[in-house]
Amino acid sequence: MPFAVVLLLAAAPDLLFLATHLRTAPLAAGAVVLLGIGLVAVLRDLARTSEPLDGPLLATALAAAAALDLLGGQGHLFFANDDWLIRDAVLRDLVAEPWPVGYLYAGDPTMLRAPLGLYLLPAAIGKLAGLHGAHAALLAQDTLLFGGLFYGFARLAPSRRHGLALLAVFVAFSGWDVVGSLVVGDPLIPGRHLEQWLGTLQFSSHVTQLFWVPNHAASGWIFVGAYCLWRASALRATSLAVVFGLCVFWSPLSMIGALPFLGAALLADLAGGRVTPGALAALACAGIGLAPVALYLGADAGRVPHGLQDFTGIFATRYALLAALEVLPALVVLGLAPGPLAGAGRWARWETGLVFASLLLVPLYRLGGADFVMRASIPALAVLALRVGAVVPGLAPGRRAVAIALLGIGAVTPLYEVIRALVVPPFAVSTCSLLAAARTPPNNGPLFHYVARVDALRGHLAGRVLATPETSIRPAPQGPCWPDHPAHREGAGTVF
Repeated sequence: MPFAVVLLLAAAPDLLFLATHLRTAPLAAGAVVLLGIGLVAVLRDLARTSEPLDGPLLATALAAAAALDLLGGQGHLFFANDDWLIRDAVLRDLVAEPWPVGYLYAGDPTMLRAPLGLYLLPAAIGKLAGLHGAHAALLAQDTLLFGGLFYGFARLAPSRRHGLALLAVFVAFSGWDVVGSLVVGDPLIPGRHLEQWLGTLQFSSHVTQLFWVPNHAASGWIFVGAYCLWRASALRATSLAVVFGLCVFWSPLSMIGALPFLGAALLADLAGGRVTPGALAALACAGIGLAPVALYLGADAGRVPHGLQDFTGIFATRYALLAALEVLPALVVLGLAPGPLAGAGRWARWETGLVFASLLLVPLYRLGGADFVMRASIPALAVLALRVGAVVPGLAPGRRAVAIALLGIGAVTPLYEVIRALVVPPFAVSTCSLLAAARTPPNNGPLFHYVARVDALRGHLAGRVLATPETSIRPAPQGPCWPDHPAHREGAGTVF
């Protein structure tokens, strides 16, 4: 049941988008029906297996999710990191403006084009309850979503005690950013963001993902939750593919990192004769229904800088440090376990290879700044954290102490994130539009990640499928967006 709730929360924004962002009502209705067929197939797959609900474990998982969401800045009861400045503006525009949202940006009529999975359901509620109601709905949505995922991850363990240990490892999972900061000479100030010690090469800790980019975390972790159910024979690979499609609207970059795991699952089910014509038909329906989402996310996206990394000597050094300090410690922990405990079957070995191949390959490509590396690594890091969390409770006492020490060095990164949330003062929700927020420091970059030119859609399939904005937000003089932000307070000393 908890994953069924997660699945419905993942699907809700896709359905809302299809119902409100397509050019004609019949097209919208057809897409919603087709996606609904695929969604029902996944729910029927889930219903084939059941287990009693562990109430105390579910309550713990929901409490952990609520605490982390609040500490991450949702609701603005605690300090919200820089990424929330733009995120708040997107939510405001979706609440205040008709859908699709339009802008006059850089002299061109444009439309909001971003992964809106995190926003659409809270924004729809906000149209009735106001902007603060939307923020409350966002907090409730993410508490249910991440709480359901935490519960599902903990249930992978054989007992509640081991499940809580696995969940603790998952939440605290990170590379050795504190060691990397020392290597490059960065100051170790409690509350400082540690993960930029290699510049554009970084793997984000799980707490960092929740605090800075919960949309990307949700996408990767929902897929991994479904992947774990597939691995336990509770979902077919075709259902996993439908979940993959739903998650793209939350974060396409995370789903790029999920492709190796989806491909492996599909090949395994094909080899095992578990792919039926009915399941393929349901997958095809979902794929056709989600096609407008893909057209939307790809609209005018070529302006975002992308390509292979510059393979210089400096890059090679940074790449080696990333592998040594972000990946190797977890591999050592897995190596502490005897074969059966670490999952030494053929599939476990394939899965381990997929994890480490993914983590070694994604840094070789760039999209924007560090976005591709940080987001495409999310599924592999989540699978790795679950593997490590499953190993630690069953280790012999001496080996367990070594594993905890290795993981504890990495846990400094999420600890610093929590310290910043507790010591830096919060600031109020802003009513600025995306255009105004983008002109307010520290947001001084282009908005190519967030808008698409309406003219670029004309003559393409996207222009015949997607609705275009009826009105446009225009640049206008206004006061500061966040006058009470710690960085804007006179004489304020903030830690970032």
